[in-house]
Amino acid sequence: MNSSMPKSKLNLETCDIKKAVNILGLEISDREVDELKSGNNISLKNRDLSEIGSVFILAEAILRTKLVKVKSVNFDELQKVTADFSQHSGIPIYCWDSETSGKSCLLLTLVDGKPNIRLSSGRPI
Repeated sequence: MNSSMPKSKLNLETCDIKKAVNILGLEISDREVDELKSGNNISLKNRDLSEIGSVFILAEAILRTKLVKVKSVNFDELQKVTADFSQHSGIPIYCWDSETSGKSCLLLTLVDGKPNIRLSSGRPI
């Protein structure tokens, strides 16, 4: 029975990740969730623009707030702006608190100039 305990935590984390991704208008597979949980990036380059548009709209809104205060960011400048968030290794586009993993964030980052999302490492609440 003890072996079911870690599995329930794993399911809770998976549920949290899928919920966060769905809020952003993205759909990811279980394999992609596992990739995020392993610290890997998920490429958005093959996604429909209608699916990832909300990610860029949210990123620009975050950049126009108290965090960076830029007037506008085009795609070519996004790589530099993403580097400005080096403490996160990307722009934190959605964050949540989890009882099992602490504070987690989905991050927008660029790899070879192509948009990716990754999961920040959780830290205690």
